[in-house]
Amino acid sequence: MSNPQHVKINDVIQNLDPKIFKSKNQFIIDAIQFYIDNYGKETFVIKKKEKERAEYIRSEDIDDIKEEVIEAATNEARKEVIKLLGGVISGMNVGQPVIMQAANSEAQELTEDVMDDADVAGLAMGWMSKGD
Repeated sequence: MSNPQHVKINDVIQNLDPKIFKSKNQFIIDAIQFYIDNYGKETFVIKKKEKERAEYIRSEDIDDIKEEVIEAATNEARKEVIKLLGGVISGMNVGQPVIMQAANSEAQELTEDVMDDADVAGLAMGWMSKGD
């Protein structure tokens, strides 16, 4: 230990008289209690208003949050633009929303399954003649 204050305190704690203090912990507690009693608790404890104020968000924090949100939005916009451009270049519908793709595929399935009106009418006439 190179700090003279530490050396002095260590010497006292190591050589405590057990008749006066039961333990080193009790000595430290009594010393702190004496210090608080003489200087006042208010000197060492954060005042309630200062503590409440410390819990508020500072303007620097708000600026940091703004920067993070702007950066995230910019990155997402870049990714979306790259997707759209890649889709246009390759001729695919990569940039198209999933809902639009699903609607287009359902429309294609419906057009493939629809029969001509003449075919449907012929089948209906055949079923009606079987019933007699």
